[in-house]
This record gives sequence, C-alpha cells and structure tokens, in this order.
Amino acid sequence: MLRRNASRRRGDEGFSLISLLIVVIILGVMMTLTIDSLDGTGLPSSPSNATTTLPSTPSGANTVITQAQVAACKADFSTIETALVTYLSDNGRPPGAGTTWATSNPNGAPILSAWPSGAPNFTFAWNGTNLEVIPAHGNASYDSLGTSSPPTGCYAP
Repeated sequence: MLRRNASRRRGDEGFSLISLLIVVIILGVMMTLTIDSLDGTGLPSSPSNATTTLPSTPSGANTVITQAQVAACKADFSTIETALVTYLSDNGRPPGAGTTWATSNPNGAPILSAWPSGAPNFTFAWNGTNLEVIPAHGNASYDSLGTSSPPTGCYAP
C-alpha cells in the first residue's frame, strides 16, 4: 500500500511538470503571433498591399494633433500653477523671476523635478508676476492658458 502511493506521487509530479511546460510553450507561441501582428504602435498592422492616407483637413489628423498639443500645454500650465501655489504657501510671497525657484531648493526637495516645456510647440516663462505661455507660432498669453479666438497661448497654432 505504501509503495503504491509513493509511485502515484512520482507520476503526478512528472505530469504536472510536463503540462506546465506545454502551457508555457502555447503561451509563447500566442505571444509571438500577437507581437508579429502589431506594427510597433500598439495597433494591429494593416496588410502590406493596403494604402492608408491620413486626411489633411482640419477634421482629420491635424485636429487630433492640435488637440493633443493644447491638452499638453494645459497640463504643463496647471503643473506650474500648482508649483506657484506651493511656493506661495511655503514662503508667504510669490517667487522671483525665472525657473530656479521651482527646480532647486536648498532647504529640501525641489517643487518640480524639471520645468515643463512643450518645445518645440510652446514654452513657459515666469517673470515674477505673470506666468507666460509662449507658443512657437502666434501670440503669447499672460497669466492664462490663452484664448481660442483670437488664438493665443496654448491655443495658438
């Protein structure tokens, strides 16, 4: 009886190891097929004989890119505004002009690890009283995100 249970345990261990190996092989094949079907963008690749053209109209890809640039500008503006509020609450006064007040702090960790920059689309500047959004093309905005009509700041092309 004891010998019978011992042999059964040895047979079960071998079966578990082999079944685990088969599952790992199947998963590897599935991952290989999935990765091969992607073109590096995370989207399924199109067949090689198909041609894809992006529309150049304002309702096409250009609008999506512009919206992404505006969203990035808004996020960076918000990050700097939060840093300004943090500096003001810590020191009781607004910071001086420049960016070093946010990126270096002799008394501890800096407020920001790096000054946000949407280069080449836009840059930010702090003049000691106003936060400026300076687009690569178009008019700057002072102490605001800008306006869409006329386009200034984050909304300038």
